Amino acid sequence: MLLLWIFSEPEMQEIISQIFSINPIKDVLIPISAALLGLWIATRKFKHERIWQEKYAAYQRVLESIEVIRYWGDEMASDAYMEPTVNWYDGKSPNDFYASAEREIVKQISIGTILLSKNFTSVLSEFYKELYKENYSAQEIYTESYHEYQHDSQAAVIDHGRHAAETRNIADKYLPTLVKLARKDLGVNTIWQDIKDRIFQKAFCK
Repeated sequence: MLLLWIFSEPEMQEIISQIFSINPIKDVLIPISAALLGLWIATRKFKHERIWQEKYAAYQRVLESIEVIRYWGDEMASDAYMEPTVNWYDGKSPNDFYASAEREIVKQISIGTILLSKNFTSVLSEFYKELYKENYSAQEIYTESYHEYQHDSQAAVIDHGRHAAETRNIADKYLPTLVKLARKDLGVNTIWQDIKDRIFQKAFCK
């Protein structure tokens, strides 16, 4: 009798009517599916943005390290040939300044493919091979000329200046290509940048 009285109440009848009028697909399945899809898209977007940021940071470290080596070469060459210098080495000695940049490059050659493109790491490896050859050649010259340097210190300065200038030139040779490869992998439009570069070169580099 109690059940009959409950079900006879208008409010309860309205609730029962609404329950039986629910369309499982339209009213339940579709909203849940839409919510799950939205969550999946948001999660995927978050992961993609995080990976992009990590890639950007890795590329930035490498390119800045090459710029550091270029800067070192330019400063050392300028100093050897008595040209104006800035002599700013981030609070480090020139050798430590150079070494920290070189360490970053070697590290990225070894494990950089986790984030960096294969083309980028391949060109980076070529850059370091050429840099290593130049360093080795400079060390050989220093060893062979050690006794000469004892009597002619200016010769040591000139040879060091030549080595520094060649180091700068090697960085200049590879840096534009590496920047372009980094921009391509990061999805940054390179077409308009190429056009701007050509316009700039025609206007200011005649």
